[in-house]
Amino acid sequence: MFALGIPRPFKYVRVKTLEEALDALEEGRPLAGGQSLLPMLRLRIPFESLVDINELDLDFIRREGNTYTIGALTRHNEIASNVPLLRGVAITIADLQVRNRGTIGGSLANADPSANYYPALIVLGAEVKAVSKKGSRRIKVKELYDNPYTTTLREGELITEVSVKEPRDAKLYFKVIKKGGSAYPIAVLALLKESNGKLHASIGGVFPKPILLEGESKEELVKSIEGYNEKPLSDHHMTGEGRIKLVKDLINTFDEDYREIHLIEGRKINWKTGIGVMATGEIKIRVKVNGKLIEDTVEPRTLLLDFLRRNGFVEVKRGCDEGKCGACTVILNGVSVKSCLVLAIQAVGLDIKTIRGLDASHLTRSFVRNYASQCGYCTHGFLMVSYDYLKNVDPEASDETLRYSVKNICRCTGYINIIRAIKEAGKDEISG
Repeated sequence: MFALGIPRPFKYVRVKTLEEALDALEEGRPLAGGQSLLPMLRLRIPFESLVDINELDLDFIRREGNTYTIGALTRHNEIASNVPLLRGVAITIADLQVRNRGTIGGSLANADPSANYYPALIVLGAEVKAVSKKGSRRIKVKELYDNPYTTTLREGELITEVSVKEPRDAKLYFKVIKKGGSAYPIAVLALLKESNGKLHASIGGVFPKPILLEGESKEELVKSIEGYNEKPLSDHHMTGEGRIKLVKDLINTFDEDYREIHLIEGRKINWKTGIGVMATGEIKIRVKVNGKLIEDTVEPRTLLLDFLRRNGFVEVKRGCDEGKCGACTVILNGVSVKSCLVLAIQAVGLDIKTIRGLDASHLTRSFVRNYASQCGYCTHGFLMVSYDYLKNVDPEASDETLRYSVKNICRCTGYINIIRAIKEAGKDEISG
């Protein structure tokens, strides 16, 4: 029976080693953060087998000299906190919840034409390491992207790390533009300016694949865009002509009012459980919610959102059903996630909390004092992501950081009181 939002059945395997992963990938598709794959599943796109690789030791950031080596399972928020070179790139991806789960390797393998990482990594000359049962090879990021949602990875290959060098005599500028509620940017500009004034620019979201341009001035780059022989992308968010005009404006203003984003360094997100799982049909699982073990029978395709609601945690709301609004947000292993973008079977071995299981009295009091609850439908999700923001980001961070982090949708459209409540709660936490 067709049901919008409910994935088709599939086999689920959670592997514990790279060798197990490579064996399983002979018949399955890798599942990393799942923040792009889960929406595909909910659109009923069929997948026979998913190989959950989150147990692999691919979540690391190493620096030797001016070279960063980043594990493929490193989460966007970890990169934002610990890789200053890519901070402006990672912090602008989606929202706090998606950045807690989404990975750099998964983003590159998904190859969305509007993905944040591609332009920056292309202009920096980055490369990835791809591993298969036949061996490994290194691929320049500019050669990894083939066509929209298609890469040059071979059958059975898995991205394991990304290497990128910090330029010695150049500065990286990065800007993105989103419009109309789009989850992905409609224009991305990564621009490297050398000390001698030479410009290297990579542009995403405008053409079917990211492009690389060079010039001695802004005017030269703009002329290159005007003369580029490729039809621009066009959708209901913006026409192709509008995207061309927008990216020209970005080039002309890339260095005006450019603000650095500062975050607490050293953030580490842990999704490892040490538990291997395989399921082809119904399976009984035990999940800890608010300190209690909940036992239920699920299919691999059962969403964490549905598991929680049918077990009585109705404070977790179903909202947009697309992974955008954040009404279904919960705290998973100490950080916020959207429960509609996590499979219930993935929560085995992890700790889930709703507002009933959190010590967040200072936050709830602040929401009440500032009339931030309004109709109440979105309030639980806002409390969850605000709790994560105040605990794991920086209570004294700039308004810009708050804007990039707490992006849930309020159906009453009254964000002023919500923002005021979050700021006040952060001050209470610092003083208290």
